[in-house]
Amino acid sequence: MLDENIEGYYLGESFNEFRERVGTSINWTEIPGSKYDQRGTLLAVSGTPSKSRKIKTSRLTFFEDHLMEVVLYYKRNSFSQLETLREEITEKYGIEPTSPDGTTEMAYKTYWFNLPEMAITLRRITKKPETELYLHYQHRVLLNRLKEKKKK
Repeated sequence: MLDENIEGYYLGESFNEFRERVGTSINWTEIPGSKYDQRGTLLAVSGTPSKSRKIKTSRLTFFEDHLMEVVLYYKRNSFSQLETLREEITEKYGIEPTSPDGTTEMAYKTYWFNLPEMAITLRRITKKPETELYLHYQHRVLLNRLKEKKKK
């Protein structure tokens, strides 16, 4: 388990640790995956364990019974909020993001932050009925295991 607290989530923690720690403090439901999906348990969560008022919903992915991905969907989804989040992450981790050039992105903007233990994607997608702004955290070791499993 990583020490990083992501709005009350901990990448790498087991499903049982998660369930015992959050209990009924947040509402979550399991999302049925396809029979071809090898990731494991998917959860849709109302808010976060941190009770952040900035986040509307969360989505969690457990692979091999450990939290591999956390996606935080923000209530405020403006371009200025995207830039604020980019600046906060850059300052917190001391790393500049990479992003596709403007020729490939039309209705969205993406920033990638590559850290040793995790990967972070910040993305804003302009779409109807509502624009989406989210932060996507991935546990690098678990993600690599999933990629290896898919190769087999």
